[in-house]
Amino acid sequence: MQNIEMIRMQINYLVTQARHDIYTLSTLSDTSMKPQILQRLWDALSSIHFLSEVLANQAKTSYHISVPSGNLNQIQIPPVTPLPTPPISQSNQRTFTIGELATFTGKNGRPAYVAVNGIVYDVTNNRAWAAATHFGLIAGKDYTQEFASCHAGQQSILATLPVVGRLV
Repeated sequence: MQNIEMIRMQINYLVTQARHDIYTLSTLSDTSMKPQILQRLWDALSSIHFLSEVLANQAKTSYHISVPSGNLNQIQIPPVTPLPTPPISQSNQRTFTIGELATFTGKNGRPAYVAVNGIVYDVTNNRAWAAATHFGLIAGKDYTQEFASCHAGQQSILATLPVVGRLV
């Protein structure tokens, strides 16, 4: 129950932040801040989506609801359809070797990139990758196996990240 309360509080915080950002966008005269605010909104919505999935999965496994067998479909939570990975046009698609990817660690003014399933993503401004790290993983590497083991079936997470190229 304590975890549910913490998730609820986090969702409320994210909704409050999103409301503030929407208000700020509506009154914004300096458009140079627009991309940063839109990224923050995108991150907040992605986090809310993730937290709602955690709650739904927890509800499915934690609560045993007694329902007559004919009504079971009414209580099932529909799966989230993952968003497809955005296509990269061949003309401006950059290719990275493992060695080149290793230079994009988010240090010394460099962007932070990671690869999953042969696609290189920019995680520089992603909150989950604050300081170019994510649960002990550091930017500049291929995390195909790690993503598959931690986020199986959650391709929508990758859809929130800007694609910068392909790993060769």
